[in-house]
Amino acid sequence: MREKDLKLTEAQLKRQIGDYLEYGTNQGRWYASRLNSGIAYVKRGDKYYAITLCEEGTADFMVMRAIYFEPKPRAVIPKTKSCRVIFLELKGDKGKTSPAQNAFKILVEAQGCSYFVIRSIEELENVLA
Repeated sequence: MREKDLKLTEAQLKRQIGDYLEYGTNQGRWYASRLNSGIAYVKRGDKYYAITLCEEGTADFMVMRAIYFEPKPRAVIPKTKSCRVIFLELKGDKGKTSPAQNAFKILVEAQGCSYFVIRSIEELENVLA
């Protein structure tokens, strides 16, 4: 197969990255959460309720990764000195970020967080290493 035949769609990439991040969360390596934007409609009884999700342009995932320092001898869970907050925007091979996504990047980087556009699982592994 040619290399371009092996490229994932953005939806496939989101599933693959979501599974990878969930696995790492379950192992205690980090905490990851899928962020969805827009409005979701929920039915309760005979009524529908609109729930506002994240703002337009919000990244696809947020990952919090602890930065550890030496635990005390009896500590079960090592104490953290700080936490690295990483926002991940997933794009297919030729996908581009929107103006709203670019604004979100500027906002979170101004707060000291990291923001990455991820196009493959290998790129994600390098970011989380």
